[in-house]
This record gives sequence, C-alpha cells and structure tokens, in this order.
Amino acid sequence: MGSSGRSCRLFGAQRSLHDLLGGGTVADVVLWRRKEVAGGLLSSVVASWALFYCVPGYTLLSFVSQVLMILLTVLFVWAKAAQLLNRAPPPVPLMKISDKSTSEAAEIVGNFVNKVLQDFGNIALGKDSSLFYKVAFVLLLTSIVGRLTDLITLVYTSAVIALTIPATLEKSEKHIARFLEIASRYVQECGRACEECKCKMTKRISEKKLC
Repeated sequence: MGSSGRSCRLFGAQRSLHDLLGGGTVADVVLWRRKEVAGGLLSSVVASWALFYCVPGYTLLSFVSQVLMILLTVLFVWAKAAQLLNRAPPPVPLMKISDKSTSEAAEIVGNFVNKVLQDFGNIALGKDSSLFYKVAFVLLLTSIVGRLTDLITLVYTSAVIALTIPATLEKSEKHIARFLEIASRYVQECGRACEECKCKMTKRISEKKLC
C-alpha cells in the first residue's frame, strides 16, 4: 500500500501537494479546499483584468481613485447631515495599526532584506555557485517574460495560474503520474532499442572490416 501510494505522487514526491504548498490557509485556497474564497479571488482577478484591459482609458489608479472619492463623499455628506439632524454619525471604525503589528511587519521585512543582502554578498564573493546559477536563471527568465508582456498582465496571469494549475494537478495527480510513468517506460524502451541497434551496427561494421 505504501509503495503504491508513493507511485501515484508526481515525480515520486513523498509529501502531498498540500504539504508542499505549506499546508496552511494559502494551500487551502490554492487547492480549492475553501471554494468560496478561491472562487471569489479568481472571479475578482478575471473581472478586474477585463475591466482594466477591455474598457479603454480605465486603469487601476483611476478605479481606486474613483472608489475612494465616492466613499469619502458619501461619508462626508452623511456626517454633515447627521450633525444637522442630530443623528448618529456614520459607523466608521477606528483605523489604527498596533505597535505589535508594526514591529512584527518590520521584523519580517528586515529579515527578508538581510537574507537577500547576505545571498547577494555570497554570490558577489563567489561563495555559492549553485545560488548564482539559480538567480541568473530566474533573472534571465524574468527578462524574457518581461519582453513578451507587461508587469500587470504578468501578475494577473500568475494569479490565474496559481488558482487553477495546482488544484488541477491535485485532482488529476494519479492520472498524470500514471501517464508520466508510461511515458518514462516508453522512453527507456526506445533508449534500449537504440542501444541494441547501435551495437548491431557496430558489430556488422567490425565484421566487414575483418573480411
């Protein structure tokens, strides 16, 4: 049972795709364990892309500005009317970031920046060759993708891929693993056939030379 369970995993992975994605809330959303949240995010991404790219002259900046303008106007008029009519003001919550949240966010950002600077120093001093090749590959791939599309379209595309491909892989994991296993066997058989053909040709050539 254990071997068969492992054989159905893609590329022989020992952990499930949910565990590889961290096993938390993000993994639940990406793998559609929380269908309402995942569906809402996917619908929002597609709708925003259609709005900003299909409606001429409409951009994200203009949309955010108009929404904020309408919201502030409604709240301002409501508050003034409430003062004149001796009614309760609009229920605006107290918006404040706690010192603890600020410190935690600053610590996370600081640790990330220090890690990036440390890796940059290791690459610049030639201490980590594998990291250099990985970073160079990522930068080269980013450069190629950047020539084909703009940043906003890339963000939308990445969001759609993140909300569709992992869930599809998990749902069809067994079928994909079996297909890859069959394809791997076929490639190995073709390789063995080529080796046998090569050996036969070499043997015939050597026999002709002896004759």
